[in-house]
Amino acid sequence: MATWADLTSYIRANYKIAEERPNLIKLVFETGNLRSQVVLLWHLTLDDGDEEWVQIESSFGELGSVNLALALEKVGNTVCGGMAVVGDLLTFRHAVPLLNLNINEFERPLALVTSTADNLERVLTGADRY
Repeated sequence: MATWADLTSYIRANYKIAEERPNLIKLVFETGNLRSQVVLLWHLTLDDGDEEWVQIESSFGELGSVNLALALEKVGNTVCGGMAVVGDLLTFRHAVPLLNLNINEFERPLALVTSTADNLERVLTGADRY
């Protein structure tokens, strides 16, 4: 894959899209035990638009309602991704460049972000809101 358009074509062919905007795709995954997880795919650019990236992001709790020390400890054991605050939401995210992207370099981080965010939400909040 080389562009956002290439990746969106792949996603349309392989996933059910919950929402799509020019630089955003929203997916919802069933994660088992009657749980689901919302995952956002953001099209980002660097170097004045010359370098395209996809950011894979999933919320897992609200700021102020999650034990941040415990969340950071849990995230410290992950292979890819990291925590961020977006508005009042805590998210788990990972980004990859699109140029020369092999499909496994998208698929595996997508699965890891989804499962990690769902696990963080389950362990830290006991809920299934995101």
